[in-house]
Amino acid sequence: MGRMEERLKKAIADTANTTKKVVKQLSDNPKSSKYIPPHRHCVICYTPVPLDADPAHCGDQPCAEKHARQEKSRKRLNLMLYLFPAIAIMLFLLPILT
Repeated sequence: MGRMEERLKKAIADTANTTKKVVKQLSDNPKSSKYIPPHRHCVICYTPVPLDADPAHCGDQPCAEKHARQEKSRKRLNLMLYLFPAIAIMLFLLPILT
């Protein structure tokens, strides 16, 4: 194992230990001042939103518009990822079948 790998593993272990300490400090009691209720974060601006929010954005107009654009782009990309290889396979098989 190289020196870089050892340093990386040590940094990961240190981060994990720090995170465990912080999580232990948080309380499960809703009346405690350190209580954080279960929540999600807006996929655009990262503000806390309820767990049942669907889609997971805060509801502000700019966030809703950006989320809609991202969803449209994601769907278009998925379509292209399946459609273009299918067309290439058809073009490859067409001369063989005729």
